[in-house]
Amino acid sequence: MAEEARERETRFTDQVRDWRNTVTDKFLGLFPRRTAEHLVNAQKEGLLAVRSLLDRGIEILDGDLKRVNERPPRH
Repeated sequence: MAEEARERETRFTDQVRDWRNTVTDKFLGLFPRRTAEHLVNAQKEGLLAVRSLLDRGIEILDGDLKRVNERPPRH
């Protein structure tokens, strides 16, 4: 049963990826190649900026956790 659910999930994931690629290709096909490259690179830069913010947030939480663990125990 778990195997069957995993196969359905994989098929669905593949269908979504295929649909996304088709839509993206059609959209980017409306623009000259250099413009399409710029649009894709701009999206990538936006995602990298979000990743950077998430990484910083994780670093801050790691610092919080370290301070919690360094506190003396309560009696």
